[in-house]
Amino acid sequence: MRRKAVGGIAAQSVQALISLVLQIMVSRILGIEDFGQFAILYGVIVLATAVITGLVGDTLVVLERGRGPIRAGLEVTLALVTALAAIAAGVLAGATGFLPPVEALLFALALAAFAVEEIVRRLLMASLAFPRVIAADSTGFVVALIVLGGVWLVQPLTLGAFLGAIAAGQTVAIVVGWLLVPREDRFLVGLRGADQRAVWRYGSWRGLQQTLRPAMFTVTRLLVLSFAGLTAVGELEAARTYTSPLILVVGGFSSYLFVRFAGKHREGEGAGSLREADRVVLVLVGLTIAMGVVAVALAPWLGPLAFGVELSTVAVVAWIAYGASVAMVTPYGALGAVTGRQTAVFLIRLADTVLGLAAVTVMLASGVSPAVVPFALAVASLLGGAGLRWLATRPGDTAASHSEGAPDSG
Repeated sequence: MRRKAVGGIAAQSVQALISLVLQIMVSRILGIEDFGQFAILYGVIVLATAVITGLVGDTLVVLERGRGPIRAGLEVTLALVTALAAIAAGVLAGATGFLPPVEALLFALALAAFAVEEIVRRLLMASLAFPRVIAADSTGFVVALIVLGGVWLVQPLTLGAFLGAIAAGQTVAIVVGWLLVPREDRFLVGLRGADQRAVWRYGSWRGLQQTLRPAMFTVTRLLVLSFAGLTAVGELEAARTYTSPLILVVGGFSSYLFVRFAGKHREGEGAGSLREADRVVLVLVGLTIAMGVVAVALAPWLGPLAFGVELSTVAVVAWIAYGASVAMVTPYGALGAVTGRQTAVFLIRLADTVLGLAAVTVMLASGVSPAVVPFALAVASLLGGAGLRWLATRPGDTAASHSEGAPDSG
């Protein structure tokens, strides 16, 4: 277990590092205001990808993806939802004047490529092939850097260049990742007889749940934009980006736990999963605090070097507090989701998300500095974690059944 868990953390850490480097490049090359604009666009990409990951990525882990109807249902759902999300995002960005037409098109392409690549990553994670995940992500990143370098030789880099580089890099990562998927899992089926009902029955709640955190970040950015301006968005996002590896390391371990809990539940060995989740929470919180102390100590030096601006110590500490809250929530959410209680998990997470955003709105309207708003999100997240821990102690929901390809919830 330990080696596979380290592999999961390593895979997410590489993805976090790639995201961090790209965002640092945007901040340093384009400036803090354009970085604020990029943060909003990137947040939308992450939000759309979260929907698709929950709907398709989590579903392919839990349901019997080798069955023809389930496989076809996953393929149809991925194609339709990705196309709709990309078109809607591109049209909205262009129609509102947030982006010029060409950049809006590149934004749509980047969103689609990012989402599909994440599903390929989930296929690799489902077989615990974490080194292959790292290989696909790294190849895509190198391609993105090559594209940026080629553009830079011809003209100054722009926001559109970064969006185009993301689209190109993620497209190559899709191809490389697909070639690295184990042979028994690397196949497509005809779409006739696609069981979309089974996919939506499980995945719709997971998709909704996966949107909550990125949606919360996106709404928080928009609230800060409304009350304090684009520069304040950039400054708060710089602090969040600086601390984001903490949250993504937690996410990497949680992705591994989701696969592990699903496998144990299918085999009827889930009795000790709650104790395992408790141990993981202790480890993750300790790791987050240790990394957080180092991050705070290095912020006065790394902040100006990486982002070109001095990071707010208060904002850095606030985001670390939020990261610790995520460490205390996600293992219980993963456990609840594989035992047929994804609806209850979603409702608990929805409640703490709404509470957090309400608190942020009140704080900003009262003139509080945007730097402290992550503390409100952390407190709300902890309340949600307490609810998820309580849910994990309750008897399982029997709604999931093997006849539908889902694990029996006992």
